[in-house]
Amino acid sequence: MGSRFWLAVTLPVLVFLQIIPGVTGQYSIIPPDSPVLGVVGNGAILPCQLQGKIIPEKLSIQWILSGSSTESAVATFDGKNPQNPFLEFEGYWGRTEFFPSEFHQGNLSLLLKNVHPSDKGKYTCSVFLDNWYDQVVVELDVAAQGAEPSVFLDGHAGNGISLSCRSQGWVPAPSVVWLDSQGQTRPEEVTTQSTPSPSSGIFDVVSSMSLEPGSDREVSCRVVNEVLNATRESRVRIADSFFPSTSPWMIASLIILSVDLGILGAGVYKMKRSFLETRKAERSRKEAAAEKDRLKAELEFSRSTAEAGKLERTQRLGKRLFCVGVACETWFM
Repeated sequence: MGSRFWLAVTLPVLVFLQIIPGVTGQYSIIPPDSPVLGVVGNGAILPCQLQGKIIPEKLSIQWILSGSSTESAVATFDGKNPQNPFLEFEGYWGRTEFFPSEFHQGNLSLLLKNVHPSDKGKYTCSVFLDNWYDQVVVELDVAAQGAEPSVFLDGHAGNGISLSCRSQGWVPAPSVVWLDSQGQTRPEEVTTQSTPSPSSGIFDVVSSMSLEPGSDREVSCRVVNEVLNATRESRVRIADSFFPSTSPWMIASLIILSVDLGILGAGVYKMKRSFLETRKAERSRKEAAAEKDRLKAELEFSRSTAEAGKLERTQRLGKRLFCVGVACETWFM
């Protein structure tokens, strides 16, 4: 791969030395009018249009990404190698595609699939013929529209409240505008911070402001991608109850709540007292019934004891009379 890349890089010089005067005017590459815009996750076509009467079949194409200090090979097509004409380089495997069926029309463009934020940059399309060489630079801008923002109430800030607006998935770093109910930019001081993901380069944005009492309670957070000319917006209305300052409505609510609590407390006390009195009366009733049963049992016991004694005395007297003799028997008769 290294030798092939070296040949691709040095070939323009070698071919250029072989150019014949009079051939240079046969072909030309049409430069693009403007940068190409690629959306993250989608595909982007890097245009390279060769113009000429007859386009040779055995041409060679090389695409290179030019960085600030380095160059990275992206993909090549070698018409002199019909068995394996296509070659992709590291970082672009499975993400590039030529249009060989349109080569005869001069379409030497490259399809870059699944665009990454790191793909942003200037790409050079170099075209090699038997006795001709030229190149054109194509600039690729990369962008992504993030998610709909969410507005959060972070807490109290003095007499006001602190709000934050958060959104994810933006390329490049977006701008944030806070608006009032009339769609005008709010006068409050705003702090905005965009943080790129170390792995993907996609930005998350957080913007914060403080809302004071008496200000417009309708708040909009608008996140803007200037490259795509696209926006996402969320609108909320902040109720008075969220502010820490005491309002007449809050005072009235507290008074009503205090009265309700007092009535509730009195009712609970009355119910508790009634319950205790009922328990006390029930306990007294049970004690009186138990005392009555005890006295009744003692009375019954006394009666039984008396009856038993009387019977025993009668039986003893009858025995004595019977034992006296006939006169006693006659008396009994």
